[in-house]
Amino acid sequence: MKRKLAIVLFLMCGMVSLAQETFVEKSTKSCLIADYNPKETAFLKEKCRQAGLDLGLSVMANRVPTNSKHVSPKPSKHLLKQGVLELQSALDDNQTVFAVYRSELLEKPSSINVLQIEDELVVYRTTEASVSFHILYHCTRGAFGTKATAHPKNAPVYKLWESPDRTLLPDLELQNQMAQSEARKWSKTDFQVLIFNDLKSYGYNEHGDEAIRHFLDTMHKYNPEKLLQADLLTPASWPYLSRVNENQLWNESMRTKIIETLSERQDFYRKNLMPWMIGNFQILLADKNRKATTLEELEWFLSKAAAFDAGFSLDFSAENMRMHGLTDAMLNTVNLWESLRLNNAFTEAKKEEFKDPYGNWHLEKADDSIYLLYNQHISRRYFCNFSDDHWEWNSPYSSRFALQIAVEGKGSISNPVFNTPNGELFFPCTLNASQYLILDFDGAAYITDLNFNKIKEFEIQGIPFLDEGVSEVSFTCTAKPQEGKMPYLTVRFATRDKAKEIHIP
Repeated sequence: MKRKLAIVLFLMCGMVSLAQETFVEKSTKSCLIADYNPKETAFLKEKCRQAGLDLGLSVMANRVPTNSKHVSPKPSKHLLKQGVLELQSALDDNQTVFAVYRSELLEKPSSINVLQIEDELVVYRTTEASVSFHILYHCTRGAFGTKATAHPKNAPVYKLWESPDRTLLPDLELQNQMAQSEARKWSKTDFQVLIFNDLKSYGYNEHGDEAIRHFLDTMHKYNPEKLLQADLLTPASWPYLSRVNENQLWNESMRTKIIETLSERQDFYRKNLMPWMIGNFQILLADKNRKATTLEELEWFLSKAAAFDAGFSLDFSAENMRMHGLTDAMLNTVNLWESLRLNNAFTEAKKEEFKDPYGNWHLEKADDSIYLLYNQHISRRYFCNFSDDHWEWNSPYSSRFALQIAVEGKGSISNPVFNTPNGELFFPCTLNASQYLILDFDGAAYITDLNFNKIKEFEIQGIPFLDEGVSEVSFTCTAKPQEGKMPYLTVRFATRDKAKEIHIP
C-alpha cells in the first residue's frame, strides 16, 4: 500500500513539475505596441522607460503573404484549405470564366477569393449561382506569380483560407514551421511582450485548441523570459499566457459602453484566475477625419484602467510620437497613473468613482510619495457665430478655468475677449485656421497647431476664474475671412475641484 501511495505521489509531483515548467509569469503591467523596425527600437525603449511600460510587439506567425515563397512560383501544398470544389469541365490555360459544381464554400465571404488547382492559384472576382453550378467570372489565372496551365475535369479545386488582411493561412505542418522561425527571430530582440491577436485563427486547421497549444508552446520554448499576451482565453492557452487583452480599441465616444463591457469581462477573467487587460488606446494625429488625441482623453482611459485594476496596450507609433506635441506629457502621465495602480495606491472607493463613464480626472506628482488627484469638469463645445455669442457656463467647482479655442476652415481671428462675472479676459494674439489657442490651469497661454505643437506663447490680461454654478459669459473677437469664407470657431472650458492627495503605500 505504501509503495502504491509513493508511486502516486511521485506521478503527481511529476505532473506538477511539468505544469510549472509550462506556466508563465502572470502580469497586468501595460505595454506599448511597436512595429518591428530595428532602427526605432532604441527610441521606443527610451519612451517605454519614460512611460513605465513594457515594449510589446504584435506577432502574426500564421499569415502567408501572397508574395511569400510559400505562394510563388509554386504554391505550397500546405496552404490551408476550406474545402474542395469540382470542375464542371476541363479547364484550358487561359479561361477566365468557368463553372464548378455548386458549393456552400463559394457563399462564404472572402477577402481575395483564392483557389488552388494543382500548382496554379486562381483569383475570381464574382460568382453566379444556378441550381447545380457556380459560375466564376473575371478570373485571374496564374495569380501571385504562379503559372497558368490546363487542368483536367477531375483536378481538385481547393478553396483557400484567407484572412481579412488579404493574406493566406497555413495548415498545421506549415504553421509549425513558421512558428519556429518566428519564435527564433523574436528571441533575439529586446521586446518584453509578444502579442498574438486573432489567436483563434491558429486553430482553423481542424486541430482547434491543440494547434493553439502547440503554437504557444513553441513561442514559450524559444522566449521563456518574455510575456505572452493574446486576445483569446482557452484551456490550452491558459498556461502559456501572461494575460489576455481582447484587442478592444477604446476612445472617448464609447464612454457609456465601456463600463458595462468592462464589468462583465473583469468578472469572467477573475473567475478564471487570469490577469486581464481592458484593451488598446490609440494616440492619433489630426487629419481631415479626426482631431489629435488629447491628454484629457488619455487620462479618462487611464482612470478606467485604474478602476478595474487592469493593464492595457498603448498604440502610439514612433512616427506619431515625434509629431504629437503632447508626447512627453502623455508618457509621463501614463507613468503616474500606472505607478499608482501597480502599487495599489487607489482605494476601492476611489476605483468605484473612476467607473463613472463621464468622470474626468487629472493626476500630478507632488513629490516621490505624494500625488495630487483632481476631479475635472470639461465642458461641451460652444460654437461661435461672431455676432451674439452669449453662453451660460455651468461649473460644479469654483476654480480657475482652462480654455481651448479651435479655429478651422478659412481665415483667422484676432484679440479674442471673454467677459465673465469675474471680469474681462483678453488674449492679445492672432489665431489662424488649423490652430488652437490654449490656456492651461497655470495661466500659461499659447498657440499650437492641430497636433498641439507650440507655435507661440504670450501673456493674457485678466484672471480666468469661474464661480460654482451658472455664469453668464460673452465672447467677442475680430474675424478675418479668407476667400469669402469665415473661420469655424469652437470653445471649450474646464474647471477642477481641489486636489486630493494620493499616497504610495
